[in-house]
Amino acid sequence: MPVLAAFAAAAVATATTAPLPPWRRNPPIAATSGDARVVAREWRVADNRDTCAPLSFATVRAGGISGARARRAVFAGGWGVAWDIPGQRSAFGVAGAGVDAEPEDITRWPNVIRWRDGSAAGYGLTGDTGPGYLAYVKVAGQGCLYNVWSNVSRRHLRLILSHLRRVR
Repeated sequence: MPVLAAFAAAAVATATTAPLPPWRRNPPIAATSGDARVVAREWRVADNRDTCAPLSFATVRAGGISGARARRAVFAGGWGVAWDIPGQRSAFGVAGAGVDAEPEDITRWPNVIRWRDGSAAGYGLTGDTGPGYLAYVKVAGQGCLYNVWSNVSRRHLRLILSHLRRVR
């Protein structure tokens, strides 16, 4: 019993000290603003729009990325947007996949970020070997599994995860 009590106390301490996710700490992006227009357009025609709110990045120029252009990315049953940069197609992106998020989707990854509201992201090398990086993101209150990827670097993936915002 003391072990269970210690585990429960640690879980409560983590829940109260973990930060809020970036989409709750920061204001949403207008659907008419910049690349969020592409996200909003793809989300509006997605099969899962009732359970998978649109997310985008507050900025794509972070981390030294310039010249990025948003375009539709195909995600069956869901929506997706990829950003191409000069010389690299699908350098990074975000998608609301047409599947439900399960706890195992997050914990299968070697790296996990947990936020105070119950949201979480698990991430690592794409296909466990790379060269790109992929995060599975569970947003509290949403039913879908979000995919966020970077074919730039691990650091870039962490950076764009910190720039995720809701699109209104």
